[in-house]
Amino acid sequence: MTLKAVPAFAMIIIIGLGVQVEARTPCQEYLRLRNAATEAWKQAMRAPPSERCGAFYHASLAAEATLKYADNNRESCDISVQLLNQVEGYHREMVQARDNTCAGHPLRPYPADIVPR
Repeated sequence: MTLKAVPAFAMIIIIGLGVQVEARTPCQEYLRLRNAATEAWKQAMRAPPSERCGAFYHASLAAEATLKYADNNRESCDISVQLLNQVEGYHREMVQARDNTCAGHPLRPYPADIVPR
């Protein structure tokens, strides 16, 4: 390998790394949104009862942002239909928790064997 070939080889490596970084950028945003939604859920679960409605509202918005991003960037991030369905289910669960909490109901409905008849 000659000295003239080294800079050309280095340029190819640098360009290749740049393309990989660009390809990963949208998916990094998905991971950031997912982690933010998870953290918002944890904070909502730890919030005092007087602040839970607002905390679950914030968590449901974070889950919605994650779902929208995953749906809009499905191909570029290589998000499978199964993963998209999981994200959608997570969003539905978050909205149900928000609605129940803000209405003064338990977070999740009681199982049938616990409800008195």
